[in-house]
Amino acid sequence: MLKQISSLFLIFIFSLCAYAQTEKYNAPIKWERYKVSDKDVSVLFPKLPILIQRTNICSEEETNQYAAYASEIVYGMTIVSRTSQKVPDYCNPKKKFDEGNFDSRLKEIRALFADFDETKFTQNAFEVIKLDSKTTSQVYWLINDFKNKRWFEFWITGTDKDKVEIKNFVESININKNAQGVEIGKGSSRTLGDEGVTDTTIVATQEKNGNQTERKEEVQNIRIVLKPSAKYTDASRQASLQGTVRLRITFLASGGIGTVSPLTTLPYGLTEQAIAAAMKIVFIPAKRNGKTYSTVKIVDYSFSLY
Repeated sequence: MLKQISSLFLIFIFSLCAYAQTEKYNAPIKWERYKVSDKDVSVLFPKLPILIQRTNICSEEETNQYAAYASEIVYGMTIVSRTSQKVPDYCNPKKKFDEGNFDSRLKEIRALFADFDETKFTQNAFEVIKLDSKTTSQVYWLINDFKNKRWFEFWITGTDKDKVEIKNFVESININKNAQGVEIGKGSSRTLGDEGVTDTTIVATQEKNGNQTERKEEVQNIRIVLKPSAKYTDASRQASLQGTVRLRITFLASGGIGTVSPLTTLPYGLTEQAIAAAMKIVFIPAKRNGKTYSTVKIVDYSFSLY
């Protein structure tokens, strides 16, 4: 009787652990309106997005990039605005934030696509430039709001560009000072996968003439969409520390980032910064015979002062 109770207790504990792990790495797809109040914008996302921030002081650019995964598609919003930071003297050349920044970005996106369709339309009093790649699963919608010293990029990367969710995502764009929705704030601390997705790793077989024969596999590797840079800590800068943190990362079949384990470390908080950046990697999962599966990869984060 005692053995039975012990066994049931262990099963219960393992079930709790499995449930907690699922909850930690995944979330249900629940389309909600999210907003960035200080940028006067809101849009539909399938779950709380991650936030990647970076600044190019020499070009007076401040970039906030948001992304969320759902059903093999990444939905993104990028806001580029003029930074309030003073341009330092070491910048050479110095470039003031103007419409030339937007024009340069537009050329950059065009250069990414070997072949694409470009169209323009008006939505909510803003002119929208749509760039639809013919060779990749990417679409960009750009809105230039130069009178407010900023522009917006809404984009998707994924397997099916004709999904109704994509149409709803784009049509939900709302740029005004009274934008409603759930405040994104700092966003999710990690890329969240889809709740309820099972990991399929078994090679499928089929019967032929009464015998079991291995089916030819069709494999697609994971596709990294965004890889945030790891930030230096003040202590590491003062110590002029340089080096590499090597991480073992589980890219889940659900589209979420699973466990992140350091194989090599650095002091002064750099290992923690590398792990925090890795948790926000956004990707399309690997697929085998049409089914997504989890994979483990070694990823390096290098820190250099020069």
